[in-house]
Amino acid sequence: MGISFQDYYETLGVSRSASQDDIQKAYRKLARKYHPDVNKEKSAEEKFKHINEAYEVLKDPEKRKRYDALGANWKAGQNFEPPPGWEGVRFGGSGANFGDMSGFSDFFDMLFGGAAVGARPGFNFDFEQSGGFHAGERAQTADELEVPVSVEEALHGCSREIAIEGPQGRRVLRVKIPAGSKDGALVRLAGQGAARGSGRKSSINADLHLRVKIQSDARYKVQEGALTTTLNLAPWEAVFGAKLPVATPGGEVLLSVPAGAQSGQRLRLRGKGLPIGNGEQGDLFVELRIQVPREASSEERELFKKLSGVSKFNPRA
Repeated sequence: MGISFQDYYETLGVSRSASQDDIQKAYRKLARKYHPDVNKEKSAEEKFKHINEAYEVLKDPEKRKRYDALGANWKAGQNFEPPPGWEGVRFGGSGANFGDMSGFSDFFDMLFGGAAVGARPGFNFDFEQSGGFHAGERAQTADELEVPVSVEEALHGCSREIAIEGPQGRRVLRVKIPAGSKDGALVRLAGQGAARGSGRKSSINADLHLRVKIQSDARYKVQEGALTTTLNLAPWEAVFGAKLPVATPGGEVLLSVPAGAQSGQRLRLRGKGLPIGNGEQGDLFVELRIQVPREASSEERELFKKLSGVSKFNPRA
């Protein structure tokens, strides 16, 4: 049976060299646009499935590496032949029974088989081991869903309504994200995942794991578990130093800016950052940014002019 190559980079509208952050941003933008609950066009649901499939591969470094190994010269829709080593994978008949395993394409099923089982809660996945697969690639026993939260929500706790689509219809779960949840923490909902079983007979539902993902916002930048905010300084505050208020997730504090502070310099506020587990918080980094008046008054211009005439400072020296 012919299988069409899926260009996952083209689906998300990113280059093959895109960072994980760029891939995540592209996915979120497209998912919001084409989610069936928002977009009522007939083609939206199919588009949404393609977007999810692309993200399922490109968000995972191992899957992405495996996909990239196919090369960059394939075009979406071209007839695709399994690469060497995949000859044992068969569709239908007595081969691997992918059925409604993920709702993804045959191309995805051929490359990743059971590796993604459990990644999409609310679906009944059937998987049988056969030629071309190893025991380590069998179905996982729990589903996982990423839940975005703000910095404050991670610190103080929050509630979320999680909508899950599946063969039994739509379910809405109201869950609590505990206070002090660190980035990547798992919240376990016993028996709320996909039904398990063989054929058409489902058995006990798997557990559903919610993975907490702390998001950047206008005030805070979250990157690799570190929390950063910015503080704007007037030129004289940078020269003489100052004690300035800084907003932190736990409330406002006074920060001592040293004399001679530089734009881009980072100061550390210990214990004012993201939760790191065991009731403790990491550090908050404050990045200094020196600002000048966009429209200086005549008196300010005169003073700056006088300074430029007496100062021996050369920022390019």
